[in-house]
Amino acid sequence: MRFAPLIICLAATSLAAPTNFLDDAYNWTDELAEFYSKVSQYINTAKSNVKASATCDTSKIALPSYASGLTSPTGLTATYVALGRGTQNYTCADSTSSSTPTAIGAVARLYNATCIAANYPDLLATLPNLAYKISLPTNGYASFPPANLDLLGHHFFYDATTPEFNLNTTPESQDGIVMTKKAGSLDAPSSAVSGEYGAVAWLYLTSTNGTVGNYKSVYRVNTASGSPPTTCKGMPDAFEIQYSANYYFFE
Repeated sequence: MRFAPLIICLAATSLAAPTNFLDDAYNWTDELAEFYSKVSQYINTAKSNVKASATCDTSKIALPSYASGLTSPTGLTATYVALGRGTQNYTCADSTSSSTPTAIGAVARLYNATCIAANYPDLLATLPNLAYKISLPTNGYASFPPANLDLLGHHFFYDATTPEFNLNTTPESQDGIVMTKKAGSLDAPSSAVSGEYGAVAWLYLTSTNGTVGNYKSVYRVNTASGSPPTTCKGMPDAFEIQYSANYYFFE
């Protein structure tokens, strides 16, 4: 019997839980336990299904239903889905309650979750809730737990208003660059993992000049944490808030 590479990856995931969780038992959460329980269920299903295949059909990828509040990617096809893990960055004019934090962009690594999006969307939706609590690997090219995802690229801001997604990670992996602008936003649902101050909004981004490839839009969904405090009271001049989200790339 042959199993899909994704099933094999999930099996490895279930047997090799992230060490920076297990090194500290107090970091083991109900959410993480639920994630590995679902992985185990999928593995058992694949074992009993002689038709298990090695497909990763991106035509099956769909945005979560809550994203219907954003412009639909009608006529476009999802090329990649990435788990983003990094920081939302802010500044404060002073450390008083009369000032409010100003967003100055974000920095994140993007990990390839395309096949999980195509085959296991319920697992995909839970990944940001787990990921924002996990430290990034010190090796920038290492895979990321809890799903052992490979690095796909990097997200940062080209300038104050231009989110960039650079998917050219190595000379062998040249998947393009997406320069974007904000075209729509939606408050994160009440069920979103808030972190200390709240989950950042879901976003609809459209590609702009400088994009390398046929990318037309990017969606930031399933956000976890990332929002700043409501005022700058007691905050430094510049600070970061940990966050995670899923990013869908459409052509």
